[in-house]
Amino acid sequence: MTKTATVAVPDLLLAIDLGGSQTKAIASVPASSSFPVLLCMEPEIADISAASVQNYEKNKSGEVDPENTCWVGIGDDYYAVGFLARHKYGGNSLLKQLKEESAIPKICGALWVLRQKLKIMDKLTVALTVLLPPSEYQDRERLETKLRQAVRRFNTPTGDMRVKLVDFNAKPEGGGIYLYRRSILGAAIKNYNLAVVMLGYRNASVLVSTRGAVAPGVSSTFGMSWMLDDFVRRCSGLVKEDPRLMAAIVAAGFECKPEALIKLSRRNSEEEREEEAQEISEALKLSRDQYFRALVRWLSQELPRDTDEIILCGGTAEYLKSELEAHYNNMSVIWNGDIDIPPELKIAGMGVRIVDVWALYQVFFGVDSNFMKKDSGSIATGNTSSCTTSVVVSSASGTNVLPSKTPKSKGFLEMPNNL
Repeated sequence: MTKTATVAVPDLLLAIDLGGSQTKAIASVPASSSFPVLLCMEPEIADISAASVQNYEKNKSGEVDPENTCWVGIGDDYYAVGFLARHKYGGNSLLKQLKEESAIPKICGALWVLRQKLKIMDKLTVALTVLLPPSEYQDRERLETKLRQAVRRFNTPTGDMRVKLVDFNAKPEGGGIYLYRRSILGAAIKNYNLAVVMLGYRNASVLVSTRGAVAPGVSSTFGMSWMLDDFVRRCSGLVKEDPRLMAAIVAAGFECKPEALIKLSRRNSEEEREEEAQEISEALKLSRDQYFRALVRWLSQELPRDTDEIILCGGTAEYLKSELEAHYNNMSVIWNGDIDIPPELKIAGMGVRIVDVWALYQVFFGVDSNFMKKDSGSIATGNTSSCTTSVVVSSASGTNVLPSKTPKSKGFLEMPNNL
């Protein structure tokens, strides 16, 4: 006879992608029965002093969205997060450091912003799933330990927040998309060799499934950032941190159109601006070609020769779509796992860049997941194979304790721990 324990649902369900160009989070409050919300924040953080925080709070004015005025105090350390870090404190996105090192202030910052936007209590329980580069996946337990300690009590612009992390899952980048694809293929995946290639701003990563067995993922520094480093070295006066840079490069497209790049010129006369835009265009063509060659050279070493299909995803993959389609024209290529982004999440203009985190949210917290089942606000532990998820009305204001081994969604039960 299976013993069933009834426990409360977390106050907040959160999936987060700590990307190098944006922090992307999808969250929902089960008690509200509302559609999940998308939160996007700049990736920068800056360590600041307690005195700087006090001075900022004393002198700030106007009406500002919480994601643009976010800071957190964790123990004796204070951090500006996102827009505030970028524009006031000279923060950076720490692309050359482990994501684990910046993950905690970013997650704490996102929790505070969501608390403000969703109007939830400053004392709450949270179920969290986060995407990490494959090269950092082995550090997930250390991240969990540090994060659990940090969120127990941290300072924010509206006072202390106290968060109990009742469930934590870290998965490698591309994991959400892989599981969606596996749900489509069903048992046929045991006869399939597929690779998920995630091309982001900071990293390029590969996740390989051979006849249903998932190998440990690999990652490299061949994200869009690699190309930008090369590009700005070729151009006088351009800096990688210029927020206009990426928008102009994307707008220039495959042809690297000068008219889209003219806004990057710092010349005074129109004639000089047009001339410099042409020079910038030629530099971009060289950098784009060199980057693509380096990228596919690395991929050729990581993709098995007997791969049946490649799933290409990420904002950088979309940028290089023409070249990638031509290069892999003799293979089955699926873009972004054929995952549709709901209209409700398209308002931020993030497009395919949120596919992985949206898929991950769906796997853990969506209507077909096994994280919860609709049963008067309860979660059944023990045999969970027949659980179905729906919005469960509950609150963390009372006793909210999930089992230490929270039922995982079916897709992840068979994924190796060392993935």
